[in-house]
Amino acid sequence: MVGSSTSGQEHTETFDEIVADLHTLREQAGPVSYAEIVRRIFDLRIARGVNEAAAAPPRSTVYNVFTEGRARLDTELVRDIVLALGVTEDEAEQWVDRCRAAQRVHPAVEPVSVPPALSSGKIRPPVSDRIQLPAGPIRPPLGVLILVLLLCICVSVAGNVLVRALGLPIYLDMVGTAIAAIALGPWYGVLAAVVTALAGTLYMDSDFLFALVGITGALVWGYGVRRFRMGDTFARFLVLGLIVAAASSLMATPLLVLRHGGSFGEGQVNMTGSLLAAGVPLLGAVFTVNIITSLIDKLLTSYIALAVLPLLRRWFGVSLTHIPVVGQLHTPGPPAEGRESPDGPELPGVG
Repeated sequence: MVGSSTSGQEHTETFDEIVADLHTLREQAGPVSYAEIVRRIFDLRIARGVNEAAAAPPRSTVYNVFTEGRARLDTELVRDIVLALGVTEDEAEQWVDRCRAAQRVHPAVEPVSVPPALSSGKIRPPVSDRIQLPAGPIRPPLGVLILVLLLCICVSVAGNVLVRALGLPIYLDMVGTAIAAIALGPWYGVLAAVVTALAGTLYMDSDFLFALVGITGALVWGYGVRRFRMGDTFARFLVLGLIVAAASSLMATPLLVLRHGGSFGEGQVNMTGSLLAAGVPLLGAVFTVNIITSLIDKLLTSYIALAVLPLLRRWFGVSLTHIPVVGQLHTPGPPAEGRESPDGPELPGVG
C-alpha cells in the first residue's frame, strides 16, 4: 500500500513487497501448496464459465508470481490467486490496484533483492495491510442456498422412496444431506437431514428420531471436508465415508433395538433374523447388519454426492474450493510439466 518514507516523499511499494504479502497470505490460508492454488483457480474459472482447457494455469506460472525480483506481475492471475486464497472480491481488486500502481511507478526498475534470511522464511516480511481471511468458503446468495437445500431434500426423499419400493437393504435417504453438508456446510446438512426426516413421517412410517442419524452424518461430512480436509484426495474422501458409516451405525443401533425390535425395513429384517437364528445376540446382530448396510450405503451416498457437486458449481456457482477432489473429477489437473515440491517450483525433467 502507499505509505510515507522517512524522507517525507510519497512511497509506492515495489513488486517484491507485494510478493512478500502474497507469501504471508498463502501462509495464513494454510499454508496452501502451489498445486492446490492451481486447483482452486481452476474451480473459480470454471464457475465463471471459462473453458476447462484454459481454466488451469501452469503450476510454474503460479510459482513464479511468488518469486522476488520481478519487473511485472500478471494482475488477472494475481486476482485469481488471492481469490483462491480466500479474500473477497473487493480485497482482490485492492491487490490488482497495488500491482498496477507498482507497474506505473517502477516500470523498469529492478526491485531490491530480499535478504536470504527473509527469503527462507526465518524473518517474516512486513505486511502493509494484513488481510483477514474468511473462516470458510464464501456462501452463495440466500436464494441460491434455499433452492439448493430444497433440491437436496427432494433428492433424499426420492432415494428413500426408491429403496422402499424396491425393498433394498440400504437407505439412500442421506444423499441430499451429504450434498448439503459437503457443499454448503455441516449445519446446512443438519437442516436438510431434519426436514427429510420430518417429510418421511408424512408419506411413510418413518421414525423421526432417525433424524439423529442424519444429523450425525451431516456433521461428520461437513466438518470432515472443512476442518480436517478429508476432501483433499480420493483416499481421504474414502476414509470420510467409512467414518460416516461407523458413526451412523453407532447412532442407529440403539434406536433400532429400543424402538423397532432390532430392525427397520424388509431387507434388514431378513438379515437380522438370519443372525438371530444362528445364535447371535440381538444387539450384536443389529449392529452387524447395520454396519454392513451402512458401509455400503454411506460410501454409495458419499460418491453420489461427490458426482453431483460439479453440477452445483456449474448451475448455481457454489464455491467448491474446499473440496479439491471435485476438480479432479473433471480433469486430472493442469498438464504436468514436471514434479512440484510441496513448497517449491516444479522440477522439470525429473522422471
